[in-house]
Amino acid sequence: MILPTDSKKFAIADTLLIFCGFCFYLACCACQYAQGQNIPHPGIAVSQAVQDSDNEITIDECVAMAKMNYPQIRQFDLITEAEKYDLSNAGLNWVPHITISGKASYQSDVVEMPFEIPGYDFDLDLPHDQYSIVGEVSQTIWDGGTTSNLKSSIRAGAEVQRKQLEVTLYSIRERVENIYLGILLIDKQISQNKILEKSLLRNRNEVMAMLENGMAYKSDMNIVDVNILNCRQKLSQLLADRSSYIKILSKFTGSDMSGVSFIEPSDYIDTDSLEISRPELSFYDAQVAQNQVKRNELRTRISPKFNFTFQGGAGQPGLNMLKEGFSPYYVAAIKMQWSLGDLYTRSNDIKKIESDKKSIETERETFLFNTSLDMINQVNAIEKARDILEQDKEIIRLREEIRISGEEQYAEGVITMTDLMDMIDDEHDARVAESIHQVQLLMEICKLKNTVGQ
Repeated sequence: MILPTDSKKFAIADTLLIFCGFCFYLACCACQYAQGQNIPHPGIAVSQAVQDSDNEITIDECVAMAKMNYPQIRQFDLITEAEKYDLSNAGLNWVPHITISGKASYQSDVVEMPFEIPGYDFDLDLPHDQYSIVGEVSQTIWDGGTTSNLKSSIRAGAEVQRKQLEVTLYSIRERVENIYLGILLIDKQISQNKILEKSLLRNRNEVMAMLENGMAYKSDMNIVDVNILNCRQKLSQLLADRSSYIKILSKFTGSDMSGVSFIEPSDYIDTDSLEISRPELSFYDAQVAQNQVKRNELRTRISPKFNFTFQGGAGQPGLNMLKEGFSPYYVAAIKMQWSLGDLYTRSNDIKKIESDKKSIETERETFLFNTSLDMINQVNAIEKARDILEQDKEIIRLREEIRISGEEQYAEGVITMTDLMDMIDDEHDARVAESIHQVQLLMEICKLKNTVGQ
């Protein structure tokens, strides 16, 4: 890792680590884990459980595991369950409806003959108290498409809820990717730190030999030892940060990630064939479909409705008002109901539904427009990152040659140990910068994929 002897040289690495840590904190309150860990001595092999493990995982697998483990994923089942119950209730509209009613009343007046007919004796003595009990069965014959449209409305509403939930869950992807790439960045820095330590130990052996022959100063050995200690101190910090990231990723995925090897994602992406397929687009489509169902509902409101009814009962009097005593009766009928009151507001209702549809389309166009702008910026960022990586290779080659030459010059007494340490630092900084730029490129590619929905 970067030597802390020159803090200005750590700016790039520390800045990116802070960025990853900040995203990570916002996502899952990682600060509660960022306490000191019991780190083994750096002389022991670092992260062998990760590097030598047969268990490997990709960034896409981590994202999939995080989605399945996220508590809100259970809401999909709840939406489906509620939809099932609502559809079942809607289907009951075609089940015969049975109604039972009864009545007991006392009337101040009853039917009487207002005149007499010679030769006929109308002996009417109807009671003033009357009773009846009626059972009615009603069966819908045609409901004007109301039940069918109701089921369509239920399905459309449930689909909108599902698509909206998918939009919410999509944000998990970026949060998990930030953690995953943060781990890769730390692993690269740990690897560079180990290379630096080997280089410092090699120079320490050379200084020791020169010191024994009286060709070096004791202070030269101290300078090398200080840099070795700083290197190991930085390694301990990296291991502590990695442990925190691993704990949060394990919490996200619901699986222990401490013994897993993280596969670096490919840095290839065909920017010329990108198409936006974000879940927001499906959400807008579901809203448009729901809007069309509302339009169809207006037609069902003005459609006639037919049903068959059968009434059977007994009363005093029955259907024959002139017959005394209790008597049974029944009535069978086909009824039509046609409400034309909705015609008054139909025009305004249609205009409102069309206005809602235009509003949805406007939101969709705005989303596509902003997403296209983000794609342009991210494609440019990817190209910029690739150019920087190409320059890093040349910088590392030159820094390596300078360091090799510096080791020869120190052995010949041309330069001091401080000068040599600066050359080693510069080469290490160049290698760390390349590792950071590699992860930055992966981050930009992941951002672009998230933007287009790949």
